[in-house]
Amino acid sequence: MFNSRSWINNIGTRQLLQLVTITTLFAATLAWQSRSLAQDEDPAALYEAKCAVCHSSPTDRAPSREALKGYNPNAIYHALTQGIMRTQGAMLSEDQKIAIAEYLTDASYNRDRVEQFTACSEPIGELDLSKAGAWNGWGVTENGQRFQPESSINSSNLAELEVAWSFGVEGASAARAQPAVVDGVMVVGSPSGQVYALDLETGCHYWTYAAIAEVRAAPTIVYVEDLDATVAIVADQSNRVYALDMRDGSKHWHADPDSNPWAVSTGAPVVHDNKVFVPVSSMEVAGAGDPNHVCCTFRGNVAALDLALGDVLWHSYLMDEPTVVGKNAVGNDILAPSGAPIWGSATFDAKRNRVYVGSGQNYSRPTSDTSDSVIAFDADSGEMSWVLQTVAEDAFTMACTLSAEHPNCAKPGPDVDIGAPVLTASLSNGQDIVVAGTKGAEVLGLDPDNDGEVLWRVSVGRGSPLGGVHWGMAFVGDTLYVPVSDRIPGGKGDPRPGLHAIDMKTGDVLWYAAAESRCEGLGRSCSDAYSAPVTVVGDVVLAGSLNGYLFAHDRKTGEVIWEIDTKQVYETINNVPASGGAIDAAGPVVAGDYLIVNSGYAQFGQLAGNAMVVYRLPRQ
Repeated sequence: MFNSRSWINNIGTRQLLQLVTITTLFAATLAWQSRSLAQDEDPAALYEAKCAVCHSSPTDRAPSREALKGYNPNAIYHALTQGIMRTQGAMLSEDQKIAIAEYLTDASYNRDRVEQFTACSEPIGELDLSKAGAWNGWGVTENGQRFQPESSINSSNLAELEVAWSFGVEGASAARAQPAVVDGVMVVGSPSGQVYALDLETGCHYWTYAAIAEVRAAPTIVYVEDLDATVAIVADQSNRVYALDMRDGSKHWHADPDSNPWAVSTGAPVVHDNKVFVPVSSMEVAGAGDPNHVCCTFRGNVAALDLALGDVLWHSYLMDEPTVVGKNAVGNDILAPSGAPIWGSATFDAKRNRVYVGSGQNYSRPTSDTSDSVIAFDADSGEMSWVLQTVAEDAFTMACTLSAEHPNCAKPGPDVDIGAPVLTASLSNGQDIVVAGTKGAEVLGLDPDNDGEVLWRVSVGRGSPLGGVHWGMAFVGDTLYVPVSDRIPGGKGDPRPGLHAIDMKTGDVLWYAAAESRCEGLGRSCSDAYSAPVTVVGDVVLAGSLNGYLFAHDRKTGEVIWEIDTKQVYETINNVPASGGAIDAAGPVVAGDYLIVNSGYAQFGQLAGNAMVVYRLPRQ
């Protein structure tokens, strides 16, 4: 039975970042109640009293004590002061935070800001957005293809790739912000909210803009005629959207689409015809872990903004506003329907003037018919054109991770929602298709002209809350490339982590390449699974693994023809110590003859790291 004492007062902040470490937050805070800070001045005693309950015997969603040894002490301090563990940090003195950080890492905390850049000698000039080799937005194209047709990189020269420069993500144990690259200029976000414009060739620094929260969604760079300016459209974790001038980083406008205190932006906005389409997600999935939290108020939504002004043109919710439907075990109101966040990027269908998104699970019951669904919106009005639900009655919050008896966990569902962006394609047989992958390890082909009718449905693994299709797929022609995690038990049958190729005309699996084993000697933090989005270039599919390797698979056969271990220590252009780890969340980016890889992802108990590595083919 849960103690209904209010154990966290500021969990409703919009800056709350990751549901993963919120699990740690809940359990650790409960453990802290029995000890006073005055008794815990020794670092080892501090750790045992405040942290060991989660990190010495970790769940799959908390970094182990062993994994924490590899962290930068500044990253741990940052997490305790401004980041994902700041609620615990508020209960510690500055000296105690530093003591814990140094004890866990056996390294010295640097009290001075580490990051330093070399300024570019010339400002950014007029950018040619049509220049070959750009990687703009999440998937290059509006339909999220993740295919780079304008690059020399292929199976014959992958082994020649060399590190051009590396970037260290300061104060972080994960590198998960995917960059955009146009005309030799890179724009990328960070956990601290800094948005950087860097030269692709040298890594020199043009400008930095400070957003109010972490920027993890990929930017989109576009010329705006009414502003006579090329801007970067950027969304941060507070659900604020910015239009930043590419010349100097100055802000033209910002918008806050959803006023719900739990709303966040994790999926990249997509831009078309002077509209910015913003998918909205939520961290109330974690806030419900507080027994006193009234669950739940958030409901998934999409907003369309005016590209020149930032004004909201329409704002559509996936369900009716929650109402009181009962009381939970501690006497709090139950609000429903709720949830169905949109984690992935939006996808645009110019032929039908539609926006497609995939939604997550509900947070409370009764559930809605728009959770775990593919949803099509009219781009002009925001009205739903059709909804195809993949799993019904799926209600889940982090309360269910803590205990099935938690007052905010009523009949937990499987939590196998659609987290990866939905794709659209025109096939060689004349069929237009919408494709979605679920964490339940199902891939579906839908008919966009017949209310999302299922054309085919195929299983590619057993699925789980962290399994199945996690972050994203790619396609070329009629072939879809599907990375599968299947890293923790769940579902039925044997796990099938690795890469699957599917014929989108029929749904037939053309080949399956099992994930390569590279975890020997690396402990429980290492996993041989493909969770990150994949990218296609030339005759290869690039797939990052949770074991830190980047693999190149032959597009036709699935054979692994090249690999590189990104778990290295890197000298960085911004003076931040950096090393690689698990590749997750952000997929490889190919811009011309450059390959950009984000390495390190400590969430979910995985291999920590903070490196963005820029490779290139040798100059002739």
